Amino acid sequence: MIVTLISQCEKKALARTRRVLDAFADRIGDNTWQTVITEDGLLALKKLLRQSATKNTAVSCHWIRGRRRSELLWVVGNRSKFNSEGVVPVNSTKRKILQNEWENNWQYASSIQIIATLSALLHDLGKSTIGFQNKLTSSSFIGDPYRHEWISLKLFELLIADCPDDKAWLNRLLNIEQWLSENDIAQLFKQCNPDKTNIATLPPLAQWVAWLIVTHHRLPPVHETFYKPSEIIRLKNDRIAINSTLNGFYKQLKPVDFWVKNPRTIEDKTQAKTCQNFWQFKQLVVFSKVWQKHIKRWSNKALADINLMKLSIEATEQQKPIQDTFLLYLSRLSLMIGDHNYSSLADTDSRRVEGAEDFKTLSANTDKITRETKQPLDEHLIGVATFTAKFARHLPNIATQMPTLEKHRPLEKNTSIERFAWQNHAYKLAKSLQQASQTDGFFGVNMASTGCGKTIGNARIMYGLADPKLGARFTIALGLRVLTLQTGQSFRQDLNLNDEQLAILVGGTANKNLFEYNQKDKQNIEIINEAESSQNISPVFGSESSEELIEEWLDSSIDYQDYSELNIDTILTDTKARRLLFSPIVTCTVDHIIQASECKRGGKFIAPMLRLLSSDLILDEPDDFDQNDLPALARLVHLAGVFGSRVLLSSATLTPDLISGLYQAYLSGRKLFNQSQNRALPNVVCAWFDEQEKAMMSLQCADITTFNQAHEKFIAKRIEFLKVQPVRRQAEILAITAKYHHEKQAQFYAELGQSIIQGAMQLHEHHHQVDEVSTKRVSIGLLRIANISQLTQIALQLFAQSNIPTDTHIHLACYHSKQLLVLRNDLENRLDRILKRSSSQPNQLFLHSEIQNALAKSNVKNHLFIVLATPVAEVGRDHDYDWAIVEPSSMRSIIQLAGRVWRHRPEKIATHTNILLMQYNIRHLHNQGKSQKMPVFVRPGFETVKLKPHSYDMKDLISTEQLQKVDAQPRIAKDKNLKSNTQTTIQSLAELEHRVMANVMNNAQTNYVNAYWQDHSASHRANTHLQQLSPFRDHAGFSQEDWLVIPNEESPIGFDAYYAEDVYANTLKDSTPQNQSFKNLDFDFEHPQISPWLNTTLEQALLNIQQHEPEYSINSLAIRYASVSLDRIDTQNSRGWLFSEYLGFIRQ
Repeated sequence: MIVTLISQCEKKALARTRRVLDAFADRIGDNTWQTVITEDGLLALKKLLRQSATKNTAVSCHWIRGRRRSELLWVVGNRSKFNSEGVVPVNSTKRKILQNEWENNWQYASSIQIIATLSALLHDLGKSTIGFQNKLTSSSFIGDPYRHEWISLKLFELLIADCPDDKAWLNRLLNIEQWLSENDIAQLFKQCNPDKTNIATLPPLAQWVAWLIVTHHRLPPVHETFYKPSEIIRLKNDRIAINSTLNGFYKQLKPVDFWVKNPRTIEDKTQAKTCQNFWQFKQLVVFSKVWQKHIKRWSNKALADINLMKLSIEATEQQKPIQDTFLLYLSRLSLMIGDHNYSSLADTDSRRVEGAEDFKTLSANTDKITRETKQPLDEHLIGVATFTAKFARHLPNIATQMPTLEKHRPLEKNTSIERFAWQNHAYKLAKSLQQASQTDGFFGVNMASTGCGKTIGNARIMYGLADPKLGARFTIALGLRVLTLQTGQSFRQDLNLNDEQLAILVGGTANKNLFEYNQKDKQNIEIINEAESSQNISPVFGSESSEELIEEWLDSSIDYQDYSELNIDTILTDTKARRLLFSPIVTCTVDHIIQASECKRGGKFIAPMLRLLSSDLILDEPDDFDQNDLPALARLVHLAGVFGSRVLLSSATLTPDLISGLYQAYLSGRKLFNQSQNRALPNVVCAWFDEQEKAMMSLQCADITTFNQAHEKFIAKRIEFLKVQPVRRQAEILAITAKYHHEKQAQFYAELGQSIIQGAMQLHEHHHQVDEVSTKRVSIGLLRIANISQLTQIALQLFAQSNIPTDTHIHLACYHSKQLLVLRNDLENRLDRILKRSSSQPNQLFLHSEIQNALAKSNVKNHLFIVLATPVAEVGRDHDYDWAIVEPSSMRSIIQLAGRVWRHRPEKIATHTNILLMQYNIRHLHNQGKSQKMPVFVRPGFETVKLKPHSYDMKDLISTEQLQKVDAQPRIAKDKNLKSNTQTTIQSLAELEHRVMANVMNNAQTNYVNAYWQDHSASHRANTHLQQLSPFRDHAGFSQEDWLVIPNEESPIGFDAYYAEDVYANTLKDSTPQNQSFKNLDFDFEHPQISPWLNTTLEQALLNIQQHEPEYSINSLAIRYASVSLDRIDTQNSRGWLFSEYLGFIRQ
């Protein structure tokens, strides 16, 4: 390719840039270069320019496409030196022309800034107390009886006491000196009731400020910080609490235990003096003359702001608090970012401000080691206010002017591959909706079948929706628990993007390092190595705000210096958060982005919130979650609407009630966004996509009725399409005759295992491959069991007493989440490689050493390779099996598992059964003869205590038609012959899911899901009540602990187990082993016709990594990679763990 390079550098950057450009291209003018260069060479040039770039650097690169056509490829450095086409301006103006547009739209931008800044000046007043100051300078870690934000709220209430309206309290702050001289605030403070607040009686703007003060670390609960499972069930049906207004919530706001109140310290009689000290002070920061100057300035700004005063008047007339989510959340975001950024500044940072000289000893925070003052309190309040004001002023820039993906031909050009041809029409349809979606929002549904290229299709849809002059910017959120770098790299490859364009947020540094190890022999893989750790600990004591914003590892090489004109780097100091924000496209798990709505404490919601504010959102496989997690997903979609994002749902198995519920969440959020932008109520642009060109459609929907009618029309076409498709997955019921008895568990699992083996032999007979060299018959099958403990019992009994035909050998791998990271990674890496199948190269399977070595162990004719797995094998793994056996738990999981059979071989047609459904769920067999009150079809599954099937026999729950052709039809459409939702008897597994989805996600009455976005129950956006009732990733009620396993031959169990938190905080040498909770599994995995497969020892796995990282000892590598998350061991869950390198961790 021929390129021209233009330099507009200044000062020293000019000479530095010339040296680099001269090495790559011919200089054809003082500031112009031209050359013929490859894409790799151009990428190397760009990276060299960026390494030396400063604020005076500005280089543009143009691709010469023809005599009269060139295309801007990139700009390094100051982009303001060029326009959007790379043209150098002849004249310039200092007027901010572009700013006028967003100032007209963001009518409340100044209101958010003023309220957030006033709150910043007041947010840490409570740190003035003697108790807090003593804590900072001593080594005591006794919990504060009342947290400083609650005390700050009490002080704010004192300062504005008896002010009848907003003008009155703002005028009082304008004359703060006079009021302080006339009132003994110290005495008033001593006399106040520590457990009562007057926030409900405050004027509207004062309520807004008070809410920000008390929530700048943690959102408040309504009743309690922790609920028992039985209490959660009761509260989900408490109509009064669910329908609570914001004013009603303010009336009952109190210092809930373990939110801002520590009952242990208060009830400890030895801490009476300490408790008293938290309501007294020697110095109060409000007497600082410098602080008073700033509070007066911003109070005056508030009084002069027309829109802010208008909000006050409207709220007063309506007798309602200000409850607009857009205002509340963005002002809180501004305050928390200001607090985080200023708290993180080094002592020598030029951005530090000056406080009053006579307040230097009143500390906001101290050095964690020396306990010396790091930031005096008045300086901290002023500095946080300064940062908050700057950030709030930049909110419109963040929302509208962040880096985008422009002129990306792989997403623009039509594909010629027939299987992906639907993407061309989808892109064309999206482009036609661009302008309307900008004004009214976008809610899209992509239900294309597995293997049709939904990943690229989704990206092309979002790219088409974007204004071509501005470019596309979106986040791809996956329904995985942990995003691996392998998955992220495949996204880059599929979309033809580099690490400047697509950032990958990975689950920790260990995952990144293991990816590097696995890729060490591959070419063209470049990983950015950084000394980033998920165990970083803040050196600041007394400030939660200084903690790291993002724990995950971020793979991205975006250079925010290229966008220095936005001036974001001065107000967002966290490097990873900044890179995450600047990347045009980000791929991450839903777990990361959902912190925008679910994070109840700390600053972990900051980066997800910024991303949600500044980019569109693709939710990939959102129906991977069951009814326990979907309420949180609805809250996320609502916030996406609040912040003006476009949303695209992508899954072939989305249920109608899930889609309908998420649309309502989005619509209500988009209404708030349009209101904030001074626009009319939205007529949301809705679009439906699949692989049928004629079925794709769009319609603007302003209400749920119109949307549902359009969706039903689309689904009718999709059902007709699926009906005429060839049968690729065909199922039968696997008869189960085993009877469970508590005293004969081994016999039960042996009989169950024997039934499974017989089923596997049946499937192998029809779906094997023959090795041309040895003539041995080979198949790879998936045996999916719902529960880990039952999976391990099956594995043990298969080895102990199964009967296998003499001409057969079984190679068994065990795959689940309760395994050490390093061993699970080793297994997944092998499975990823082996299960990448191809119809054009069927014999490639026999080239894998794992297959060759296994076949060499036995000369028998039939070799069954079985992966015995939990649902981890269904979600996010691009694996292709020959057949599968599944324990039934939900229609969704059956369909999801079916997608792993012949996944990479689309031309294969099922003439024989390739999936067996076990007749019963094992949990049901355990409960036979007992009362069936507890749900059976759960995790994964949708059964509840109230909604239960009429039978647990799969012969009664799934129709012959559904067995003969396993596809998405039962999920995407309700059976029209089903009786009313009011009847209690549920006839099928599919009906169970539809009934639950309708009850939870699409309920006509207010419930614990839709209460989050309904106006009459607006309190739930100001507290954590609904997050507590429906927490995301609840782990079946068990909290998780992270453990490290360190090899130790001298230990009776062969290793030492440590709490990971102890080792990270205190080093391995100063931590105590917790071996009493662990035992080695005493079992000999030997059977003449069954062999463990894809297993390795912990020692060998660590030694393999040590060859790649020789600078680390085995213990150091174990600390990094031999980790696992297990259910917490406590009085209610006291059983310890058995460990096997082959089977993982098993409950004792």
